[in-house]
Amino acid sequence: MDKRKYKMKNIKLPLIISLTIILFSCSKNEPLSMHWDLTGCSNPWDSHFSLDTFSTDSYNAGVYNYFTEEGIEVNYVTSEFDSSKVELCYAFHCKTGTVITVNIPTKDRRKLKNLAPNNQFDLSFY
Repeated sequence: MDKRKYKMKNIKLPLIISLTIILFSCSKNEPLSMHWDLTGCSNPWDSHFSLDTFSTDSYNAGVYNYFTEEGIEVNYVTSEFDSSKVELCYAFHCKTGTVITVNIPTKDRRKLKNLAPNNQFDLSFY
């Protein structure tokens, strides 16, 4: 009887450890959406590209290219207007109301957040 309990204990521990490792390793590629409140000209990618057109699709494509060149795997980039985010001022750090959404694997979250280190205007990915 004691031998059977001992064998079960020896089987349970490696099984639990294996399942834990599998669960944590799989979550690194789970998609994660991060958001950025677009500003007048205080965005991490502003000096990276210039647009010859003002379409949302070309802007999103430029943001996508910026992130991939920074070594961040991007699933997609979208943007939408949120009137509650608009700041009525003309300073370069004022929010325009456009929210950029970047969908990335969870493993790249830290890389993305490091592109906009803490600054005096508290602009960051969230």
